[in-house]
Amino acid sequence: MPLACPRVSRPIPLRRFTAVLAAGLALGAAPAIAQTMPSQPPQAASPRVFPKVTFTVSRTASDVRIDGVLDEQAWKTAAVVPLPYEWSPGDNVPPPVETECLVTYDAKNLYVAFRAHDPKPADIRAHLMDRDDTDTLIQDDHVGVMIDTFNDERRAFQFRVNPLGVQADAVFSEQDGVEDFSWDMIWTAVGRVTVEGYIVEAAFPLKQLRFQPGMGAQTWGFEAFRSWPRNVRHRISSQARDRDKGCLLCQENKISGLEGLAQGRNVELDPTATFSRTDNREPPDTGALQTGDPSAELGLSGRWSFTSSMTLNGTVNPDFSQVEADVAQLDVNQRFALFYPEKRPFFLEGIDYFVTPIQSVFTRTVVDPY
Repeated sequence: MPLACPRVSRPIPLRRFTAVLAAGLALGAAPAIAQTMPSQPPQAASPRVFPKVTFTVSRTASDVRIDGVLDEQAWKTAAVVPLPYEWSPGDNVPPPVETECLVTYDAKNLYVAFRAHDPKPADIRAHLMDRDDTDTLIQDDHVGVMIDTFNDERRAFQFRVNPLGVQADAVFSEQDGVEDFSWDMIWTAVGRVTVEGYIVEAAFPLKQLRFQPGMGAQTWGFEAFRSWPRNVRHRISSQARDRDKGCLLCQENKISGLEGLAQGRNVELDPTATFSRTDNREPPDTGALQTGDPSAELGLSGRWSFTSSMTLNGTVNPDFSQVEADVAQLDVNQRFALFYPEKRPFFLEGIDYFVTPIQSVFTRTVVDPY
């Protein structure tokens, strides 16, 4: 007789049971989930808003002495422009150090001062250097301003000062995105390191700035900035910078309340004198040089700003080898020509209009106008 085998129930593995149970729960919950899904797509996050701020500037309450000590009554009533943004390397985040800029003016000058606080004043980087030596200046602590005097967001004057009062100035062109440091203006600045950081005090003569004619109230574009180089270079500004915008001057804050400004005629005369002498070598057996007769070349350049938008420039026999006295270059076994920046006033007027990505105009290549 055949033997009857008992029926044995095989247990379901726990892993398989868990998977089946999860699938069943998902199928059962699917209609409920579908009913609770929103009918409208999620809205995108609102873009950040970068408001412009207008600071009202008043006339000085007293005379201002540029000495790096802000003890005059004029600074107590000056407009205070804070620098609340670090735009590099941070993206409009609170800066690691506190800075405030003070602005006031009188009939002759626009005055700007900085209180640059520093938790470790011993770490402040400050060196004496040539004017406009920007390659070295950007490695130092320094402060500066960008002033759009016509408020047209096209061109602006830029001024930088390090804690020892070393100056750099330029014309910034928005269209080309170029800082032209060949432009120079005569202005006064003093810097002083203190136990709290450093102070910079500067005066910009109105007769050397260009702005709209008229004695009524004016509004200028204005940015105050600070460079704080430590383990990285922190760049701090009075304005937020929208990285989605390709313009800089269009994001500047404004200063208003500038009344009764007169540019003046700004007559400038720059005489030059060039002396030369040529010596000839005597026969080899004597080894002496025969002294030649000295010669002199005199020249004169002039500038007259008879309106805020029109300037008359002229020159007579300009010195085509004129360079600054402190420009030093070595010429030892060089296979290329030395390059000296243009510093002659006649050729600097409006030079930023000739700025191109590849330098096509260099006035020093003109060696003889006759």
